[in-house]
Amino acid sequence: MKLNNDLTLMKLLFSNSPSKLYASISLSIISGALYALIIPSILSGVSGEAKAHNYISNHISVEAFFFGLIALVLITKASSVILVNNLAKTAVARLRIDLSRKINSSEIAHVEGLGLSRILNVLTEDMGRLTNAAIAIPMVLVSTVTAIGMLIYLAVIDLEIFIYTILFIIFGLVLFQFPLSRTKKFYSKSRELKDVMQEGFRGLVFGAYELKLDKRKSEKFLDSEITSPTLESLKQEKKGDFILHLAGNSSEILCFFAIGIVIFLLPKGPDVEQQSTYGVVMALLYITGPIASVLSLMNQLKLGEISLNKINEIYSSGEVLNEEGQEIDKCWNSIKLKNIEYSYGEEERKFKVSVENLEFHKGKVYFIVGGNGSGKSTLCKVVSMHYTPSSGTYYFGSDEINLENIFSARGMFYSIYSDYYLFNGFYNSLSSNDVERIKYYMDIFKLKGKTELVDNKFSTIKLSDGQRRRLALLIGIIEDRDIYILDEWAADQDPEFKDLFYNYVIPDLKSKGKTIIAITHDDRYFHCCDEIIKIESGEVVESTPFYQEADSPLNEKESAVF
Repeated sequence: MKLNNDLTLMKLLFSNSPSKLYASISLSIISGALYALIIPSILSGVSGEAKAHNYISNHISVEAFFFGLIALVLITKASSVILVNNLAKTAVARLRIDLSRKINSSEIAHVEGLGLSRILNVLTEDMGRLTNAAIAIPMVLVSTVTAIGMLIYLAVIDLEIFIYTILFIIFGLVLFQFPLSRTKKFYSKSRELKDVMQEGFRGLVFGAYELKLDKRKSEKFLDSEITSPTLESLKQEKKGDFILHLAGNSSEILCFFAIGIVIFLLPKGPDVEQQSTYGVVMALLYITGPIASVLSLMNQLKLGEISLNKINEIYSSGEVLNEEGQEIDKCWNSIKLKNIEYSYGEEERKFKVSVENLEFHKGKVYFIVGGNGSGKSTLCKVVSMHYTPSSGTYYFGSDEINLENIFSARGMFYSIYSDYYLFNGFYNSLSSNDVERIKYYMDIFKLKGKTELVDNKFSTIKLSDGQRRRLALLIGIIEDRDIYILDEWAADQDPEFKDLFYNYVIPDLKSKGKTIIAITHDDRYFHCCDEIIKIESGEVVESTPFYQEADSPLNEKESAVF
């Protein structure tokens, strides 16, 4: 299913299965029409004048007709609801998958701008509300057709009362529109606050260590980031509910006004049959149910509309790159950045990375150094093409990078940034040699006994920070990319593994023709690189060759494993 920027609930259902949608609508209409026949059949049974009504055959008893009618109503209504329920859940599941693909194909800067909390709310809560709104559709159709059927019956037995009733219903519907428009404002505000709440929940989990150490900070955090937005969201939702329910009940009561007018105010001539009056009263009473049902379902439909708007906002924003674009030449010797500029943030707090001329060669080791906030990570994310420059030229070998070949070029990189995500296994098939290499690296990284590889998945990734980084590097080595970008990988490592990284891993990757770009502050290991690149305030201020050959202590047997 392909999403559209103007996606509506009916379009969503139709795009998944037009036949099921049509079947559900048809069954809803039939169910509503059958529902409308219940009152006339009851009145026929009470009066004993079944033959006076054309809808009963002379060969069918009133009792058989009535109970058959009830059975048909049950079958058609249940079938309609079940059909649309299955259709809605399938459609929403596919929508969730398609939206996830859309997010995955969007630029990193766009995803970061949306924020995790907003994305999670759309993929979870909004999808649930959309399902509930879809399921309400057949119920609304059944109730609407039932009300129309009863109005037709009312017109047959008393045209004057029918006209009065129609006027009351029109008046009620018009009256209902004013509060309905107001509720959207309150529900929208409540939904916006749920994004704030989601961010607070993230802080509650990921900031647990810090919060445990400062009771005052913990209380302030809970109050401002969770309690306050939760209560305000509840307040806004209650306001919407209050207006909607008040308007709904008021509209429903109009039916009883109509009944009161019929019984107490309208003149009754001597020729007005009592049976006709009973029929009018029963019809009016019966209409109140469907009307109340439709009005009560407005809440679900309105929430579904707001959630659909949120989904459309995410879908319509951001540029999706062509994943099936051109392939770059895999035989490359260097990466060149010329007059590159990339900036982010608001005008008053904008940060810019500028690169006049920067070059990385295949099989070389580069250390990026600079103070905190100097732009080291941002520069590396421009190099790895996670961030798209606003100007300048990027050459990967002989290919100039553009929107058509950027996906192919990105496939040459493996990165571990400070905010990396550790996947719990491999998503490509592993050869027997890969498995042997994994065992070897798990041994030298001392991960044996901490986690095990089972069916391409690690048994656990609940490890210490240092162990998680070592496991992430292991995965990267096995994936065998051309360029490795490592953002202060050794910062969380013990001296043993820090030494292993600089004196064993980096030289070994280099010997295989890999390019390593590492952000580091470990000046005692600067001799392990070919070039040091210094960054200040987003600009490359110095690029200095610095290299001494380091003897690799890998023996012949170990080298064979690699």
